[in-house]
Amino acid sequence: MVEFTQKNIVLFIVACFFSLAIQAQKIVFLSGEDASTAVDWEFMISEGRNSGFWTSIPVPSNWEAEGFGYYLYGMDQMDNRALPIGYYKHSFDWVKQDRHRYFIVFQAVMTDTKLSLNGKEIGFHQGGFTEFKFEITDYIQSGKNLLEVEVNSSSTNASLVEAERYADYWMFSGIFRPVYIQEVPREYIEQVAIDARMTGDLKMWVYSNGNDHREASSLYAQVYDAAGKRVGDPFSQEISGEKTLLSAHIPEVELWSHEFPHLYTMEVQLRKEDKVLHTYQQKFGFRTFEVRDHDGFYLNGKRILLKGASLNSFRPETGRALSKADMEENLHLMKELNFNCVRASHYPADAYFLELCDSLGMMAMVETTGWYRPLETNIGSQLVEEMVRRDVNHPSVVLWSNGNHMAHNPALDPVFFKWDIQERRPLKNEAKSNDIFANYQPDWDIINTTYYPNFATIKKNLFEENHIYLPNETLHALYDGGGGANLKTYWDLFEQSKVGGGLMIWALFDEGLMRTDMAYTADNQQNKAADGILGPHGEKEGSYYAVREIWSPVQIALERLGEDFEGEVSVENKFTFTDLNQCTLIWKLINFANPDGSLNGHRAVAEGMIEASLPAGETGKLSINLPSSFIHQDALAIEVYDPHGLLVYEKRLPISSSNRPRFRASVMEPFTQDPGNNFSFHRGDLELTFDSASGLLESVSTHGKTSGINNFPYLAFEAADSTLVNDISTSNAAKISQDGDKWIIESTHSRGFDYLRWELNAGGEITLDYAYTLNEGAYHYAGIGMEVPAKEVLRKRWLGEGPARIWKNRSQGGLWDVYALEKQVNVPGLIYNSIEFEGFFAPWNWAVFYLENNVNLGFLNNSDLTLGVLNPVNGPNHKFANGYYPKREGFFFFDFISPVGSKWKAASEFGPDAQPSWIKGQIKGSVSLFINWNRASEKAKRVDVEIE
Repeated sequence: MVEFTQKNIVLFIVACFFSLAIQAQKIVFLSGEDASTAVDWEFMISEGRNSGFWTSIPVPSNWEAEGFGYYLYGMDQMDNRALPIGYYKHSFDWVKQDRHRYFIVFQAVMTDTKLSLNGKEIGFHQGGFTEFKFEITDYIQSGKNLLEVEVNSSSTNASLVEAERYADYWMFSGIFRPVYIQEVPREYIEQVAIDARMTGDLKMWVYSNGNDHREASSLYAQVYDAAGKRVGDPFSQEISGEKTLLSAHIPEVELWSHEFPHLYTMEVQLRKEDKVLHTYQQKFGFRTFEVRDHDGFYLNGKRILLKGASLNSFRPETGRALSKADMEENLHLMKELNFNCVRASHYPADAYFLELCDSLGMMAMVETTGWYRPLETNIGSQLVEEMVRRDVNHPSVVLWSNGNHMAHNPALDPVFFKWDIQERRPLKNEAKSNDIFANYQPDWDIINTTYYPNFATIKKNLFEENHIYLPNETLHALYDGGGGANLKTYWDLFEQSKVGGGLMIWALFDEGLMRTDMAYTADNQQNKAADGILGPHGEKEGSYYAVREIWSPVQIALERLGEDFEGEVSVENKFTFTDLNQCTLIWKLINFANPDGSLNGHRAVAEGMIEASLPAGETGKLSINLPSSFIHQDALAIEVYDPHGLLVYEKRLPISSSNRPRFRASVMEPFTQDPGNNFSFHRGDLELTFDSASGLLESVSTHGKTSGINNFPYLAFEAADSTLVNDISTSNAAKISQDGDKWIIESTHSRGFDYLRWELNAGGEITLDYAYTLNEGAYHYAGIGMEVPAKEVLRKRWLGEGPARIWKNRSQGGLWDVYALEKQVNVPGLIYNSIEFEGFFAPWNWAVFYLENNVNLGFLNNSDLTLGVLNPVNGPNHKFANGYYPKREGFFFFDFISPVGSKWKAASEFGPDAQPSWIKGQIKGSVSLFINWNRASEKAKRVDVEIE
């Protein structure tokens, strides 16, 4: 299959360099082109770490991440510390050309920036996230030049401080995006703004700039395709001031979409009669994105739901200064998650990131600064202009955001329209407890973006109200909560609604900053920044797998194959534009590794292609021509690759008729009853002792040593109503019987169980059948437990859907396989050791735990049980991002498990799938144990002699 990162991204990078060089004529970077190629400049900081002396710093970078100044989270107090000012110097050589003009461009600097070149002040800028430039034609000289930059980490503009420096994220400072000099002719094209529709109709504003003696008289334009071939006829227009409108119709264009991101290049020439004074190139795409009030979003005439997450520019080691590889990784992860949109919050993203969105296919919302408080209109108008003018031509940009929650300034709406030829809608975002419709009456119907709705609010907004519904922060993914929890329930409602617009999860990454003063750990400010589907370094949390499956553009509902399978599988094509005949579909028959072997994973024993033709948005059948021997294999795997070679869906369907052996037994050695204790049984070096009063397994010994395995089973349950009481103290005498070489231990009405029935089989299998009846009511979880000290558990292997743990309201995303994992500490938001060792796991077939003293403890799932492993640890101050789980150490077999909540919403607010389980009547289950089940009776003697 085509590798997404190796083919698409590499070709795109080459194209970007080519485009940049032509567009700007001549660009010379004074800094690195990204964080990974940063160039050292001279530097001194006024306050904090390493202050008061000249040294050097990489540019671009945030000085906090380079050991200067103070670490500061946006909502923290400064404790009377002075705000640092950074001083930069950079010397460079230049050859100045006559009849040329020169501009210095800063892609972003935090926050107030004062510039001098060769001792002369050339400009001052306020605002930490937008691109700005100053003309330096009169200041740059041939030979040596000295650039001096003074950067105030805060601002003298109170509105900017309120909007940019008070926020629920890390505060950074300095020149954190690239700096370059742009050389252009005396008369030049400064910028174009293109509106290219799905019809092929195109209009374009061309901003031409000259001096007082303008020579240019006309503009000449030509469209080129990705191969450099002319498309359509050239078109031209006489210049009419500094902004000239050109229009054309280009026939038979290939449209841009997130699934087929076709791009074109516009070449515009500034001419004096037939003489070309300047040539400017701009990439763009033909597409029409519509906001149809009281209806929904439409891309190229087709209704579309936006699905994605909010994303900040961030890396733990470099803060907001990113490398191109960082941004490529971000896009790759979002494509893996089957996003079609990203909310670039809470400020404009890097230009290169949006270029990647254009080229690789990802719609984007781009947001002005302002996390909690709005920008004042004057400074806000400047920053909106800078943002829109930079990003106006990206086909990926489909919506603007006019501030984050409670940071909306309606007076800025007209500024978006002034500079955006496409007139994309500026959204008002709103906090979870506010009325988005209050005190705001634009000329269009308001899109309801209100954050963190519960299930009742979602239903109301989707089926009782009549506004497009796009909650821009949803299912807060703090720790292991939210994110994918109840996403399926919510998403089903959006797909059914006539006003569903989509949703954005908060957020993609945990934003933990690597602190050198905190033992070089990722500081998430406890629960403030640990709110991602992914960890700070891209660690995949449980929600990652659930989101990927729920938002897959291909869905197969079938979960298992039986002997009666005749080769057809129902499939739903949820692509917007892609027919399945444009995808690659592969089937594989696979066999899984066994519990008594060393290999993990699976092996494919047969595979083939699936021929499919199913238009986007339709449901149909896949015909899979399997060999008749399929019934003897473990599972059927189906893989779907999109037209660009990206794996967008994978499912493994266990084959019910498979009778391949699991826990093998080479010796049929029966258990024997201890002559001194009727409730003690031996098999080889294994001894089991049961409680005569209840039938519980009291202890397990191997090699004469008592292991930590004991007290199995005990009832493990927690009622949602604390007044709901169950008596589990009563015991009745157990009974022993023998059936051939099989021993049977039974008890009734003991320790809360209706019955317990043990079978000790000659092959080493120890089967437990049980039943219990709890008082009717709501329970967070219910099942049986086995006490095992956590310190004795070393590692595990298991066959089931994994690798991540599940919750009642987040069961999606797993793939059947054999997984192996060392026991490891994992504390969400503090210690990242993905995937988690502890928690709920299901469905599963078998599991083996390797304990101290070479004890192998195996389990076989004989009924529909959820496996519980030890005791999961939550992060600090988790608010509602928690579920319920037993406190005792050991292993559990649950008949009912707990849902999980999110930071701002308890699980009970997530809807019917996230409620405690209502238990009524008898519950039955069955599980088998295997303890050191297939050990050789003799070992080779070790010889400590080596021969060279």
